[in-house]
Formats: sequence, C-alpha cells, structure tokens
Amino acid sequence: MANTHEILRRMEEIQATRAAAITPLAEILAEREELQRKLADLDGPYGKAYADAEAAGWTGDELAAIGAGEPVKRPKGRPRRRTAPAKGTAESTPTASSPASVPAQVSAGGETPVNTGAQSS
Repeated sequence: MANTHEILRRMEEIQATRAAAITPLAEILAEREELQRKLADLDGPYGKAYADAEAAGWTGDELAAIGAGEPVKRPKGRPRRRTAPAKGTAESTPTASSPASVPAQVSAGGETPVNTGAQSS
C-alpha cells in the first residue's frame, strides 16, 4: 500500500500538470476579451460610417459586395434604407407596354415622311 506522503506527491504532480495546461488558456482568454471589447467599441463608429455611405448613395447590397457587412449598431434617428429602389420610382425601366418615343426623320427635301405601314419596292 501507498503511504500518505506518496499519495500527496502524486496529487501535486497531477495538479502541476493541470496548472501548466491552464496558463496558456487564461492568457488567450484575457487577450480574447480585450479584442472583443475593442470590437464592441468600434460598433458605433462603424454604424455611423455605414449610414453615411448609404446616405451618399451606396445600397446595402453594394456595400456587402465590397465586404462591408451590415452594422450591429446603427446611429439613432436614421431610418434604414432599402437595398433596392422602390417600384414606380424614376429609376425603373420602361416595360414592353410603354411605347418608346422615336423622333420623326426629316427627308432631304425638308419634308417629314408619313409612315403608311406599307413598304414600297
């Protein structure tokens, strides 16, 4: 049988191994918490810069395409902008049902030809 001294010595060896394993974890944990704090400190300025970019005409889709993700925090008082123009705005394209306007052509004699729909041979 093992005596008390031997049992305590084994326990101290195990504890020393466990303590050595926790040191790098504790150091990384402290660094990680510091980086998370720094990142949280940037949320406000990032949200303002993102809103300023949208106000300058950038869409959320365009910003995402260049790597600028939607911010966690947006500045208060600014409404969220749409990523695509609303239907019926000036930016919409003409549809097939809306005829295109074609200016009349003037002939060499200064007369405007009349389109009769028939082709001459």
